[in-house]
Amino acid sequence: MTESDATPQIDPSTIDFEQAYQRGTLVEGLVMDRLPWEIGRPQPLLVDIERTGRITGDVLDIGCGPGDTAIYLAGLGHRVTGLDFAPTAIEKARASAAAQGVTVAFAVADATVLTGYDQRFDTVVSSALAHCLDAEQRVAHVAALLRVMRPGARLIQFCFSQSEFAEAYAPFAIAEEELRATFRAPDWRLTELRADKLTAISPPAAIRDSMLPEGAGAQFEFDADGGLLLPIWVVEAERV
Repeated sequence: MTESDATPQIDPSTIDFEQAYQRGTLVEGLVMDRLPWEIGRPQPLLVDIERTGRITGDVLDIGCGPGDTAIYLAGLGHRVTGLDFAPTAIEKARASAAAQGVTVAFAVADATVLTGYDQRFDTVVSSALAHCLDAEQRVAHVAALLRVMRPGARLIQFCFSQSEFAEAYAPFAIAEEELRATFRAPDWRLTELRADKLTAISPPAAIRDSMLPEGAGAQFEFDADGGLLLPIWVVEAERV
């Protein structure tokens, strides 16, 4: 096999998310029925958190993608806004909400700016967004969150942690030290930081081969339904 015939390698930091939603591709020539994060339901971790009553008031689902989390929360009676940078994702989310008969305020927005939403939200849910932003973008994103959250509001964030094969699937895996340095006084009170697993679709063989070093697949965990379980940080922080 020549280099030109080899399966193209995925560099997560170069993914064009709008193109991915439009074409179902993470890399040219490899088409997926669903993107890895499109599990068709909210993350199980988020469901557990919601059941404890820690999602309250006006809710922002930032980086909402096709809207699974926002629609789930709205279906439970929460007032939800869903924002994403990719217009195609927002189109899909609106269509899905309409089909399920729930009301969510979906809109296209830049997570590093969030203009027009100052002091709007009591809870922000962020699932698999922060690790899509580089270091400079993450600083701007946290500053934007401070602007849109009311005093006492809660942030619930799931982001990929640094691990042996994180470079294969995480655009920008995040270290514990960065999270502790970010979510601290005087602007934040960090109430929880723990390791857990995010559910993703197990990719087809061609995608898997393009993502992982040889033999690395054996190192990954799967749930009872065959979903891929990837290491993350669960962050909960209150805006002071």
